[in-house]
Amino acid sequence: MKKIYNIMFAALLCILGLGTAAAESTKTVLWDTYAPTGSSFSKEISPFDISKHTIRAEIDLSTCKNITTWENILSIGNDIGSWTVSGKYNIHLYYTASSKELQLNWCSNGAQSVQNNITLTGTELVVELSSKGLSINGEVQSSYDATALSALSSLSSITIGSTQGETRSWATYREVSIVTQGTSTEETTKFVTPEVGSTYYIVPADNTSNALTVTGTEINETIKSQELTNATGQKWEIVTSKSSSYPYLFKSALSGLAFDMACNSGNTKSPLQWTTEYDYNSGTESNQNQEFKLTATGDGTYKLSVIYSGTIYWLATTSGTALTRVTNENNATTFGFVKTDGSGMVNPPSGNHGSFSVSWISNENKVGDYKETAHATFVPYATTAEMKADSYYDKPWMTPEKAEYISLNGTWKFNFLRSNTTTPNNTFISGQYYADTYNTSSWDDIRVPLSWEMANYSKPVYTNVGYPFSSNAPNANTGLTNCGVDDNNHVGFYRRTFTLPEGWTDKRVFVHFDGVYSAAAVWVNGSYIGYSQGSNTDAEFDLTGFVRNGENNISVAVYRWCDGSYLEGQDMWHLSGIHRDVYLVATPKTFIRDHYITSSLNTGATNGTMSVVLTIDNRDGGTAEKTVEVELLDANGSTVKTAIENVSMSGTSATKTLTLSGLSGLTPWCAESPYLYTVIVRQKNATGSEEMVFSTKYGFRNITKNGNLVYINGKRIFFKGVNTQDTHPEYGRAIDVETMLKDVTMMKRANVNTVRTSHYPRQPKMYAMFDAFGLYCMDEADVECHYVGTNISSKSSWQTAMNDRTERMVKRDRNHPSIVFWSLGNECGAGSNFYGTYNLCKSLDSRLIHNEQNQTYSDLGSNMYPTVSSVNNYSNGMNSKPYFICEYAHAMGQAIGNLKEYWDVIENSNGITGGCIWDWVDQSIYDPAKLAAGTKTDNKGFNYFVSGYDYNSPSYVGFGFQGNFLNNGIITADRAWTAKLQEVKKVYQYVSFSSFSNKTLTVKNKHHFTNLNELYLKYTVLKDGRIVEEGKCDMPSVAASATGSVNVPYTTDCTGNAEYLINVALCLKEDRMWANAGYAVAEEQFTIKERGSLETISGGGTLTLSGNTVRGTSSNGTAYSISFGTDGQISSWIYGGQSLIQAAPNFNCFRDIDNDRNLNCALSQNTSHSITTSLSRSGNNVVMTQYNSGTLCNYTIKYTIYPNGTVDMAVTFNPRSETRRIGLGMQFPGGFENIEYYAKGPWSNYVDRQTGSYLGRYSTIVDDTFEELPHPQTMGDHQNLRELILTNKTTGTRLKIKTEGQVAFSLSHYDETQYGATGDTMWSDGLHPWNLTRNNQIYAHFDYYQRGLGNQSCGAETALQQYRCPTSGSHTYTLRLIPEKM
Repeated sequence: MKKIYNIMFAALLCILGLGTAAAESTKTVLWDTYAPTGSSFSKEISPFDISKHTIRAEIDLSTCKNITTWENILSIGNDIGSWTVSGKYNIHLYYTASSKELQLNWCSNGAQSVQNNITLTGTELVVELSSKGLSINGEVQSSYDATALSALSSLSSITIGSTQGETRSWATYREVSIVTQGTSTEETTKFVTPEVGSTYYIVPADNTSNALTVTGTEINETIKSQELTNATGQKWEIVTSKSSSYPYLFKSALSGLAFDMACNSGNTKSPLQWTTEYDYNSGTESNQNQEFKLTATGDGTYKLSVIYSGTIYWLATTSGTALTRVTNENNATTFGFVKTDGSGMVNPPSGNHGSFSVSWISNENKVGDYKETAHATFVPYATTAEMKADSYYDKPWMTPEKAEYISLNGTWKFNFLRSNTTTPNNTFISGQYYADTYNTSSWDDIRVPLSWEMANYSKPVYTNVGYPFSSNAPNANTGLTNCGVDDNNHVGFYRRTFTLPEGWTDKRVFVHFDGVYSAAAVWVNGSYIGYSQGSNTDAEFDLTGFVRNGENNISVAVYRWCDGSYLEGQDMWHLSGIHRDVYLVATPKTFIRDHYITSSLNTGATNGTMSVVLTIDNRDGGTAEKTVEVELLDANGSTVKTAIENVSMSGTSATKTLTLSGLSGLTPWCAESPYLYTVIVRQKNATGSEEMVFSTKYGFRNITKNGNLVYINGKRIFFKGVNTQDTHPEYGRAIDVETMLKDVTMMKRANVNTVRTSHYPRQPKMYAMFDAFGLYCMDEADVECHYVGTNISSKSSWQTAMNDRTERMVKRDRNHPSIVFWSLGNECGAGSNFYGTYNLCKSLDSRLIHNEQNQTYSDLGSNMYPTVSSVNNYSNGMNSKPYFICEYAHAMGQAIGNLKEYWDVIENSNGITGGCIWDWVDQSIYDPAKLAAGTKTDNKGFNYFVSGYDYNSPSYVGFGFQGNFLNNGIITADRAWTAKLQEVKKVYQYVSFSSFSNKTLTVKNKHHFTNLNELYLKYTVLKDGRIVEEGKCDMPSVAASATGSVNVPYTTDCTGNAEYLINVALCLKEDRMWANAGYAVAEEQFTIKERGSLETISGGGTLTLSGNTVRGTSSNGTAYSISFGTDGQISSWIYGGQSLIQAAPNFNCFRDIDNDRNLNCALSQNTSHSITTSLSRSGNNVVMTQYNSGTLCNYTIKYTIYPNGTVDMAVTFNPRSETRRIGLGMQFPGGFENIEYYAKGPWSNYVDRQTGSYLGRYSTIVDDTFEELPHPQTMGDHQNLRELILTNKTTGTRLKIKTEGQVAFSLSHYDETQYGATGDTMWSDGLHPWNLTRNNQIYAHFDYYQRGLGNQSCGAETALQQYRCPTSGSHTYTLRLIPEKM
């Protein structure tokens, strides 16, 4: 038998904090998540005494075979292989899956079997044999009660298993155990305060061994009061009803049906379960039978009532198991509520939490064990003085140093337990790795927080729409090894020591986990503490009674996957381990457990009232006298107002609301001016001394919805957003503070004002940054079952888990002013469970709610990846709601095309609030194997970034293993600014510069609250791209949403043949948290004077013509020669001994970017070259015309060669069909590494992504024009080329290329044909920049036009019509190539 664990047990009641008798007992687990798959199995139990022993089996019948009948699923007796034999006493259970029929047989001493058949309504079966008899799903069977089975009392040993008959069991045994009861001791029954969104056992106060129970999923089933067995049918979730007076609805976790009093049945029916009022007739009707009021009776108990047709009916029990209705309150039964997961327990048995069961990782109803209820973030201090002296006080993302706080981040010991079978690994239990004295010296060290794959333990897995394991919910133990997943649910076992500060044993001590992927069991000093799942929500456990003075140890078993992983099917790397902070805090034994700050304000949020609801925890019971205080301080630290209240505690908890009324002259919070107040909460003891203090930053702001628009502080807001992921190239899903700050700072500098936390809540410290830096937030619950969608979100058995994730997010984060919206999850189908989470969310907070996939449960209209035209169709709102585009402008690879066009529509709409680009940052990670060896880059400086196709077979795209689809970031994985971000900054900027004429600049202030006189104007005049004048001036007053003008006092004379431009920028006058004074927040460029034509070439040099070769000497005496082939292609060009060309100009339409994945356009054409006008003299010059024909485009090149060695190429293109680009490609020899260009830059730019790039002169080298996109693709384009200068410093040769007409260019040492192809190469080609071969020559493009980037790597269009290459007509440009010696 397995290890015996001591637990507090009295028929399961004391685990729940119930019962008038608690007994020290032992539980022996015989089988844990066991699947016999048709084989015999058995174990002997000796000694056995039915008066002291209880046998319990939790069985999942869903795996039984439909083609078999009467599988012997369980037998108990002294010879379980026999039937009716003298001297043998056996109970046999058989099951037929096709009919869901369970057969019971009692075979006693050779007599005929006592047989009874039961038709089950579900596949969950709980069998229990005790001194009361045999119970099935909590109900003792009358033919098998204690009297009927009395012969078992004579047995001193028994066998349990399946060996009888011919048909073995295919069921799954979640847990089979035997409990030995000990000696009873008296204990007072205590209950918790019920809350909407939580799940409870509802227990008669006068019979705490029972609970309200249903056994099936059929409507009209009578609800009974039956023995409490922890069955799913005894769990009731509290949902907000449709009545404000009778506000509670009880929903069965087993059936998803509602507790219905059946008052309309007269006396014909007892209370029963019925379709909820939210589901019946699509939720169009209310049902008074399901709308309850709870009337407190003291000691944490309540009477339950409904009102029907004006009469109040109370719930009551009868002498048996039945329930009834009474109209006299005096005859009503009182009930208590007990949390089903053991969390939030009142007076838990100190020092003994029982044991962890591995079956929990495959039980969707088990979201935690002994896990604290959700609450707002706070860090406790002993005194106000210590709190204010800590850096955390002003910057709540710092690590507290003076608080009652110990960080457990850092180095832990680590034992990686591989799982090579589909049975969950629990060897750490048999090995007692958590034992107090266990020696871990041979274990590895690991950083916490960190995803363990980044330390080279197992392989990373990327999936988009699928899971890395076989989809068989709730089981997540079988890895898709055929797709390259390397495990069947590995376990990482963590352990470390900590020293408890002096005095902490007199306090209440908690351990807090900010996030663990995906399920964790915790032990301290060898004792089991609790269990949690929900990878991105907090888990907190009470260690009081488990910790000791001096050194302690903590152990954590982390499962890579669990049933909760089905709700974590996000488009991301699926990584494992403790990925967020771990720490300890200490509070007084009676302490403030939660605080919820709300305010009632005028429209502008300048006057109003603030209330703070305090929840005071006195879980040990007894009396306590406390004083609680709330103090409001402004940003300067001055007290605004204080509220004080005395609290006399006699129960286990209390709620106090402290209100600060008459607040006036408040400074409102908004993203543009994120003014924060400080709310200080104090608890003092009976003598008036501080014993607990904490603070929360709070902003006053007013969120309203008017029509189809959203307003903050009375102003319509455009939400200029990005989606984000928790991703770090070195740490995986563990994001350090430095990286968070970099993200937030870059967002602010790029004019981003909104973050959607796709698709899970972030760490609390990041919301503190949003509050302080000024970012609006859509906080999203960790709910995404992308692959199975509605199959999960409509199953009531998943309601508990979905509620838990939603509630923990809202309760933790609702004090943050930055949060404007709650989101119920992402791509999880349109299941009815969202009724529950929507109503739960509404009951906890008043903010607007987003749900993209079922907008019945949403305050916003929403969709993903619309085209510009479809966005325009929703200009007045979507589904009569404000339209919020939760994902758009998919930023994969070379992307962010036509962003301006989206925002032209949005800003001119009457019902669009904005949207969030997908997404902020590439998710590439460093190759963990190379990282472990200390290597991050190759010899060319490219990062060893890897993608999904490095680990999982690209042939399984349909399973969600979608290669490089994880790299959709605006910025790079290592947080470098990019051309994409530059375009976002420009389109999102809060000022539009509408015109510039006669030195007058007209501006439109698109800020919501900021006057432009808070900025100053900087201007720069350029002559042919070179700066000739700079200056600055103050901005006049231009109110938010107003238009104004300013005189730009430049003095440059802008006459002559040169091109004159002026750059204008509005810059910060003062330092901000995210940028220093002088930072340009809005920019534009205007032309003062257009450029002229290419100048006439005259004089200097000599040339001769011989056949197809031109030879000459430049005016400075440099010899040159140019030779052509018989088809007109340049075969050689030598200048001063230096070759100038390696491959002749040729039509080149090659372009491959991720947005082209669905583009049906050729990558090349076969071109036929011919000479139409042979090389001949024309005056002092030599001319030749070449004609070139192809399937996509015909073109001519007219060459003019001047005596000084200059060559003009006048090119005319005549396109015949759709192309990716129209232009010439050529190659220059290696060595021309230094480049200067007069074009748009410095960031690469394309026809539909160039508003953030400006004409100017920029210098770089060819290698630096390479854009290190994780999936190599076409890159480096620059529009509006005026001049390009290539310099070979070794040979002292320079080649200038001037242009006339419309020209764009790019240069690279990499042949793009080695990484480009048609179709969805991003799924499968497995390429990276570090795979590529750098060639010596330089590949050049000179395009008349290249197709726009568009957005079709996911949805939307490849390119807007106006950004597609022309398919007819004549299109001309001229390249003038001027060689020089330096």
